[in-house]
Amino acid sequence: MIFYMDVRYEGDSGDLDLEINNLVNNGSNPFIGRLTILKQWHEQDPVDDFERRRNNIIYNEYQHNRNPFIDHPEWVESIW
Repeated sequence: MIFYMDVRYEGDSGDLDLEINNLVNNGSNPFIGRLTILKQWHEQDPVDDFERRRNNIIYNEYQHNRNPFIDHPEWVESIW
């Protein structure tokens, strides 16, 4: 979800430009996670059927958009 938020919220529409980084104590900057830890999590806990089902339900019944990192977990390494 955090990878999705980083690419989705770019500050284009008056929203915050959320970014993953490896800094701590960012003050009021909209940094939302430590990249090295999130990538480690991503590798240690790969996408499973529960997450795919949840992504499908969110798409079909609620938001009608998908988390692309559930559909394409390989994109994490491609982007970061």
